[in-house]
Amino acid sequence: MNAPVAGSPDGAPEASDGAHEPSEGAHEAKPAGLWSRYRAQYEKLPPGAQMIGLQLWLPLVFVIAFCFCYIAAFHAPAPHQVSVAVIGQGTHAQAAADALQKGAGDSLRVRLEPDVAAARADVRDGDLAAAYLPDAKKPTLILASAASYQLSAVAKATFQATASATGGTLQVDDLAALPAHDAYGTTLFYVTLVWTIAGYMVGMFVGMMGGALKHRMRIGILAAAGVVLPLISTLIIVYALGAVSGNFWELWGIGVATAFTIGLVVNGLGYFLGRFVTAAALILFVFANVPGSGGAYPPEFLPQPFRALHNVVSGTGTLDMLRSVVYDVGPGAGRGAIILAVYAAVGVLLSVVGKRFFVWRMGRRAARGARPTMMIAAQLAAMAAASSASPATGAHAAPEDEGAVSVEELRARQEDDEAAARRSAYAAQEMDGDAVAAVTGAEA
Repeated sequence: MNAPVAGSPDGAPEASDGAHEPSEGAHEAKPAGLWSRYRAQYEKLPPGAQMIGLQLWLPLVFVIAFCFCYIAAFHAPAPHQVSVAVIGQGTHAQAAADALQKGAGDSLRVRLEPDVAAARADVRDGDLAAAYLPDAKKPTLILASAASYQLSAVAKATFQATASATGGTLQVDDLAALPAHDAYGTTLFYVTLVWTIAGYMVGMFVGMMGGALKHRMRIGILAAAGVVLPLISTLIIVYALGAVSGNFWELWGIGVATAFTIGLVVNGLGYFLGRFVTAAALILFVFANVPGSGGAYPPEFLPQPFRALHNVVSGTGTLDMLRSVVYDVGPGAGRGAIILAVYAAVGVLLSVVGKRFFVWRMGRRAARGARPTMMIAAQLAAMAAASSASPATGAHAAPEDEGAVSVEELRARQEDDEAAARRSAYAAQEMDGDAVAAVTGAEA
């Protein structure tokens, strides 16, 4: 015997007409927000135009950063607080130093050095740009042009005038002269730039496209590129171009350390920023790094904040090591190694924390049933447009049911791929089965 149907007084089924219709206004659609309305209008554009528009932020960032970093830093270089010394003791030496400071103003910072040996050590280490030994017959200027061509030029011009005023002829003692083929001392800066760009480009691609890869795969790619690309460039620099004489193994080692370290940092940032990691990599390792490193102009020639950046940007670390190895000048390879080691530690931390953040974010998107990003939606629309075109020759396109793929089907496929990527991310993180089940259940 059939049980009565609930909802009818006599047990008979309720009439279907209007029985399941909602009351007026009960399920009215929620008004779309400003962003949703903008996105709906934007997605009416051709797919190619959508994808181009979604990438135009990059040239905008490039133009703005170029102006504020390169042009602002380099358009009016002038010496500021360049450290020099007068060698000697007593009132005569102090009077000479005071007179020099008064005449130079803010461009120099003059101090006394007790003897020639101490002055030579400070010049070689980079604590001094130059040291001047007053002498009525043979005044001598001690400098190291390989440490900085521009600082050496300022010192020569300044102390040439000082020597002439006392009737002497200036003698120059260059502790580390630049070779004839690198008279302006720019080669090591461009070598640094080659390895920096190699590291950030590989890290950028891994960060943008390797979200679901396991740590060891991502690090393996960074390590392989960090060895091979500096090897190729060092072979070209040393043997094909002869831009640097000798020191092949040392240069290659510094190149590996630079490229791999920068790749680690960019890889870690990629977990957080996705495709926008390009902007972060450019700002950190190109736009701030190039002027801040002191390779193009010494920090004493630059305005703030670039002088302050000198001790923290990665390029300073690489240049310190290169100058120490090639010319035996500067603070030494130790300071450079410490700078790169700090960057490497930051890269490892970002990668570890970033992986967990990526897994959490993917799980959250799955639980919310978030729609594809605008870039993915534009790519899907482009694929749908391409698949709807007839591959056969002739005036008529192929019927829709003969191989064409609908936008809905393509989106379903993309969602399946995203779900697989999320599951891979969880598996790579070795999370427990309940967490994986929660995510995959939300995707079902």
